[in-house]
Amino acid sequence: MKGNYIAGVLHQPRRRSARAGRRAGAGIIALMSRLVALDIGGTHLRAAQYEAGSSKPLARERVLTLADQPGAYDRLRDLIRSIWPSDAQVIAIGAASPGPLDPRAGVVLKPPNIPEWVDFPLVQRLSNDFGVPAFLDNDGNAAVLGEWVFGAARGHHDVLYITVSTGIGAGVIVEDRVLHGFHGLAAELGHVIIDPDGPPCNCGFRGHLESFASGPAIARYVAEQLAQGRGSSLRGVPDLTTWIIADAARPGDSLAQAAFQRAGEYLGIAVAGFLHAFDPSIVIFGGGVSSVGPLLFDAFHASLKERTFHPRYLEGLKIEMAALGEDVGLLGALALAQTALHL
Repeated sequence: MKGNYIAGVLHQPRRRSARAGRRAGAGIIALMSRLVALDIGGTHLRAAQYEAGSSKPLARERVLTLADQPGAYDRLRDLIRSIWPSDAQVIAIGAASPGPLDPRAGVVLKPPNIPEWVDFPLVQRLSNDFGVPAFLDNDGNAAVLGEWVFGAARGHHDVLYITVSTGIGAGVIVEDRVLHGFHGLAAELGHVIIDPDGPPCNCGFRGHLESFASGPAIARYVAEQLAQGRGSSLRGVPDLTTWIIADAARPGDSLAQAAFQRAGEYLGIAVAGFLHAFDPSIVIFGGGVSSVGPLLFDAFHASLKERTFHPRYLEGLKIEMAALGEDVGLLGALALAQTALHL
């Protein structure tokens, strides 16, 4: 099959019964048995091959994206070829990519971490090169879908996923449907404005959640406080990172602790607003910064409780860490393809 395949069915991914899934996918699986999943990042490109119906990779490889150099798609294509099966037929490719992107048209619009991909027709290129349907969504939507199908959100119908890392990404499931919105650009929750006079975000605007609670935002706050003369064991430490700051906070460095408390407070402000908008039954946190635990989340829980305008939003609400870890991108892309094909 050749042509531009778009994930039209994906945007209404209502969970089907196991019997219905078998009816829809049995004929396809009998003829073609493999899926390829892609996790496209600014640092690494990852690809894995799965047997249809399984979440265990049969082959998995990764390469450097080298995003500041030309040829990112060529590297991706070569990576896919390295894990493409010789003894079975691939039925589809699922791809999770940084946004902004148009999942319906299969076009990556202008991701800041792969600057050469401007209005890049990724789905068309993949389906033309490999002769199978390709499905695309942003990494936040893919992550929430992966956790819903394989991870911490199984059994839930209304889900909020937030990744706190170099940036802040998100995905939302409302009544068993991934939320995409009119343009396919919904759930960019890291770019919700918390304070219009706040610090600059990497996107160029000011006061976004990402500019307060991401890893670089935490490091920037510490650097600014040090420049103003605040005392800390971090003074003179080059190349501050979240991990270095966390290592200083645990034994009691007051500036390091304050940096995480500040990030947690703003994260709580934002998530309170997200509860008011989406009313999920579970909030899942992923990303490296979330792994610092109480340093961030003690302040987050206090802030969330203080800013949620009615306690009913918190009744029965689960707040959990992501279950899929570093595999969330690949498994999200796999879930994307499976959902689109009703497997």
